[in-house]
Amino acid sequence: MKTRIIVDAMGGDNSPCSMVTGAVEGAKKYDVDLIFTGDKTQIDPILSNLDTKNLNIEVVHTPVWVEMTDSPSVVQKEKRNSSVALACELLRDGVGDVVISSGNTGALYMAATLIVRRNKGVRRSALGAIINFENPFIIVDSGANIDVTPEVLVQFAQMGSLYCQCVMGISNPRVALLNNGTEETKGTHLYREAYSKLKEELTINFVGNCEARDLTANFCDVVVCDGFTGNIALKLFEGMGQFLLKNLKKIYNKNLITRLSGAMIRGSMLDFRKSIDHREYGGAPFLGLSKPVIKSHGAAETKSIMSTIRQARDYHQSGLAEKISEGISEAEEERENGK
Repeated sequence: MKTRIIVDAMGGDNSPCSMVTGAVEGAKKYDVDLIFTGDKTQIDPILSNLDTKNLNIEVVHTPVWVEMTDSPSVVQKEKRNSSVALACELLRDGVGDVVISSGNTGALYMAATLIVRRNKGVRRSALGAIINFENPFIIVDSGANIDVTPEVLVQFAQMGSLYCQCVMGISNPRVALLNNGTEETKGTHLYREAYSKLKEELTINFVGNCEARDLTANFCDVVVCDGFTGNIALKLFEGMGQFLLKNLKKIYNKNLITRLSGAMIRGSMLDFRKSIDHREYGGAPFLGLSKPVIKSHGAAETKSIMSTIRQARDYHQSGLAEKISEGISEAEEERENGK
């Protein structure tokens, strides 16, 4: 049976055009069904200009959506019938299999937590951003939880490890704690205590602290941190990727000789560009929810949404949500028995 992807068509910087266009192109490429939530009067004209032959597409209308500047709490109060809340309700009720949205991160997090709800035993759901370098890795958390505890960071490590195993195909993922030094004594009290608990946790492959400069050197597969630290790291990676691409383009377009040189290594340059382009890997999954929810970039364009469609299909087909529930429950039982 095809994966049914619920797409919040509204709310992002380039919505609904990029969301609808990218989702349709992704559906054609990755063989999925689509359910759009949002303003039908804006979505239908876009669909009418696209090739949707042989695609199963439904539009569930709501004239309300959450703006980027809105408080996350609006999904509980003024905008309970918004496109993002409606998408989460459809997921909860089994109408679709996975939700993707490029809208307000806080609102999506609140709607998903209140409507879809967390897996049993999960203390906090976390945003897991994929960094697509030569060695892709996942940052958990990358923006959902600013205040955490050592126990929460341990669960982030467990959920990130399961994502790597089930979706990225890494059999024994290496887990590292993002810190300001590699020594066990580095960091705040929170991070020192988290280090001790991660080192003792038998369900993960903990390799110690990791400094930010080591993340590009194939040091680990899962990076664990609070959402404030993780979001800064994520935005820095995205900015550096754009900086490198912009300046490499300037270098190769400088004169005839550099253009000829660039033409000779064009294939290698395209591979390099792909390796640092966040649009290639899709969005960031919320780990720890009972059903899959994926946050795509707020400024997501067609290419990024296509990648997110593929990621959503793979996430659903992996059965990761159920495996996280089982894994966390087993870890909690072992911990209780150990006591």
